[in-house]
Amino acid sequence: FIVVITVGFLASKYSRRGSVSGFFLASRNMHWLPVGASLFSSNIGSEHLIGLAGSGAASGVAIATYEMNAIFILMLLGWFFVPVYMSSGIYTMPEYLRLRFGGQRIRTFL
Repeated sequence: FIVVITVGFLASKYSRRGSVSGFFLASRNMHWLPVGASLFSSNIGSEHLIGLAGSGAASGVAIATYEMNAIFILMLLGWFFVPVYMSSGIYTMPEYLRLRFGGQRIRTFL
């Protein structure tokens, strides 16, 4: 626990968070491994550890096809949406919605 806290404090001390790109994209100089680990850990929850294991025990391996197909769907969505985000120069979903649907109305909705 102490090691994780120390790494977090050191990373926040030496990071460049002065801009939106620096905050959300780590100034575009982060290695792929922590980015992938962050995406993986944000996708895994208690339903994976308990729920899918119980469903797999009850109904067999067929439940695993749902999760295996999710890999291909996420890759397809990435191939579709990443070029849109990159070409418009935005970093977050609220920025995209404000650009797409207008300023004040979507800000009130969000």
